[in-house]
Amino acid sequence: MKKNKNLNDILNILYFSLAALAVIVALVSVNNRAIPESERTKEEAVLGGAFAITEYDMNITVNQDHSYDVEQDISVDIPKQVQNIKLTIPSGNFRISNVDVADTACYSDISPDTSSIVIVDPIRLAEGRQTFKIKYTVREFEERDKSQDIFYFTALPPEWKLPIEKVDIKVQFPADFPWDDIQCYAGQFGVMDVNNKVVFTDNKADRTVHITGERVPENYGITIKADLPDMYWRGALNGGWVITAILAVMEGVLLVLILLWFIGGRDAKIPKSLETKPIENIPPSEIGYIFNSNVSIRDILLLLLQFARRGYLSISEYEPKRYRIKRKEDPVGEEKLYRNAYNILFEDIYKDRDVEMEDLGERLLRVRDSIKDDIAAGYAAAESAAFTPLSQIFRYVSVGLLSLALGVSNALSYRYEYLSINYAESLTVTLIAAAALLLLCRALDKRESQSDENNILMEIAGGAAMLGTVVYVASGALKRIAYSTPAIAILTSSILAAFFIVVMRARGKENAELVMRLRQLREFIYHPTPKELLENHLADENYYYDMLQYALAFGAEESWAISFLTLNVPAPNWFSHDVEGYAYSNIREDESTLDYARDLKTFMRTIENAFADLMRHKRRRY
Repeated sequence: MKKNKNLNDILNILYFSLAALAVIVALVSVNNRAIPESERTKEEAVLGGAFAITEYDMNITVNQDHSYDVEQDISVDIPKQVQNIKLTIPSGNFRISNVDVADTACYSDISPDTSSIVIVDPIRLAEGRQTFKIKYTVREFEERDKSQDIFYFTALPPEWKLPIEKVDIKVQFPADFPWDDIQCYAGQFGVMDVNNKVVFTDNKADRTVHITGERVPENYGITIKADLPDMYWRGALNGGWVITAILAVMEGVLLVLILLWFIGGRDAKIPKSLETKPIENIPPSEIGYIFNSNVSIRDILLLLLQFARRGYLSISEYEPKRYRIKRKEDPVGEEKLYRNAYNILFEDIYKDRDVEMEDLGERLLRVRDSIKDDIAAGYAAAESAAFTPLSQIFRYVSVGLLSLALGVSNALSYRYEYLSINYAESLTVTLIAAAALLLLCRALDKRESQSDENNILMEIAGGAAMLGTVVYVASGALKRIAYSTPAIAILTSSILAAFFIVVMRARGKENAELVMRLRQLREFIYHPTPKELLENHLADENYYYDMLQYALAFGAEESWAISFLTLNVPAPNWFSHDVEGYAYSNIREDESTLDYARDLKTFMRTIENAFADLMRHKRRRY
């Protein structure tokens, strides 16, 4: 049992470590020319009269795989030393690679909106005339229009903020390039040029286009376009493999999780039995351990009610939500662990003397620490385990697999359009998903034996964090990939996989039998059949209070109390209201079973909150 305790401690440390690690970090851009970030200037390129563009020469070679090899000679006059110059290059839904400026220190800033090359070489930025020889490759994506292919290239981007004295653009097409529909568009601010600042010449024999112009104003664009027959381009960029990869990852993980659940994550099949009375040798204080291998403060409070029912102590409310615990008869004949718990609770307290609330928290903490190992010893056999080691390992493996699958799918979605993978984002997705799944499993495991507000908040937080992470990854995939199939696969596979992770909890056979009986008892408490309820009540006058302890353990005290509103149930002689100056008898002359149930629920919740405050103070102190 000590091994299980150590394992639980390790798993708790792992859980909180994952939650702490789930933070968002920024991805650093990679320098095109391997120039350290510290050497890059953050200032914008100097515009206006800082330099003038004298020549804009461009040679474009169009390839059959829908790529363009571009060579540019851009000449500028620099009247005085500047820190950097930004030279605009084409931008759009394509890939630019192999960017190079001969013998010049620079870096490229590539984006779908505006791409540029930033010159930061102090030697090349000195006063005088400088010509920058630029090379890069443009690779277009595979056409999505199934009826035709298109050639469309902006040779002079309209983002240029300076006039150009002389423009000379040459385009070389493949030998089989269709020539019937080649067109050139030129103009400022998206308006066609009616002054004919540029001259467009095409040579069908040589498959070339030549564009020249002088005194071209700023924000002037030149675009060449042609409609081509379908399937003209061969070998264009195609990220379709990403869709297959995401489907394989998500559905593959789901299949693995189903297999793990089938092998070692299922409970043994136990036939159901009708349970209408307290289960012999299973006191309410041990229900938490049977379900979750854990002893909580709620279990200790149920033990107090168990002592009260047997006449070993009494509880009185001397102020609203202020209680005293009075020592009564010693628990002679009880098991040793309960006698030890009683002695710790009333250490240095004589018979008919009270334990004040101020002292109760420390005593309850010592009681819990004292008896949890003794309770565990009673369920030490492998068949009594609430969580078989194999299913526990399978659950954590499953958490890792699903979290990793979400991170990988997030990374893969960037590759559809050959974007750089955001590794920091994908790692964060993995960590948040893992932490959310662990939190959700932890909360749902406690649901059957602990239905308090904190546990419900844990369920909501874990579920919301997990769902939010899945939606984030799916929406990112939908944004970066034109098809909805990957996003649907991410959503459906993640939800189904999370379900199998939650239910991947196999119990030992004896534990499964006890849990089945407790579940049937809980079902009866929530929905008692009138016949069995009346028969048991008439046979045992203490039946209501004996079962009320189980109802409190299951969070079903009000449902149980309502079933007895019309029956004769005496007030508990071990719980009383002794509020000075407050006449309970005038307000609640005819107390009902619902009043008793609410009183005990308030008592337990008040002590739980006080105990939680005590533990918070202890953590702050250390």
